[in-house]
Amino acid sequence: MKCYRGVSNPSRMGVNNPSRRGFTLIEVVVGIAIFTSMVLLSTVALNQAFDQYKTVMDEGVNLWKVARSFWIHKSASGMLYYFIDEGKRKEWYPYFVCTTDTISYVSASPMADNVPVVVWIVREKNGNNFNVVYYELPVYVKKQEELEKDYQNGTYKKGNSFVIIEDVSDVHFESYVADPLTKLWDWSREYYGKTGGKLPKYVRVAYKKDGRYDALMLSISANATVYQNPNVI
Repeated sequence: MKCYRGVSNPSRMGVNNPSRRGFTLIEVVVGIAIFTSMVLLSTVALNQAFDQYKTVMDEGVNLWKVARSFWIHKSASGMLYYFIDEGKRKEWYPYFVCTTDTISYVSASPMADNVPVVVWIVREKNGNNFNVVYYELPVYVKKQEELEKDYQNGTYKKGNSFVIIEDVSDVHFESYVADPLTKLWDWSREYYGKTGGKLPKYVRVAYKKDGRYDALMLSISANATVYQNPNVI
């Protein structure tokens, strides 16, 4: 008879104890299968979560695009016949500027607050391409020279702004205006209310993106294009 020194019950040391046996091959395979299934299910759930997040983000981006489109169209349609008198002319003239790099006008439909704003739609360099950016500042009472200085010294960037069109090329601005001599309406890449005496009917931002030509067309309120002498009540 074998003697186990210091141990009253040898079965507690695992000797000849059937309950202390190892895992069988079948149990190991089943365990691995269960673990693999759990990993696969977790991966599927994670992928679904990422897809839902991407969908939400895409919808948010699309919503922002809709908001930008709404704001810029509202701004243009709210263009005011903002009269300027420099004291050197018998008649006043409406403030409007269309050049190679910018379109500027006064609008009664600002992004924020409830006062009229002077708007600049500006072509800005973005690497090898351009962004078209909207800026606005409260206009209060300013003359043509003061508004031009706000653009030249960069003061216009201190107001509200947002990017209208991103990463495009061949950007140019156009106004649909009446020729002072022929009275015929046509598109012009350079126009000033100071010389033309009227606001345009439309403004257009033409550009090229992903190899395709496109344009943002903005309609101006019909009431704003009708000349009214501010001295006549």
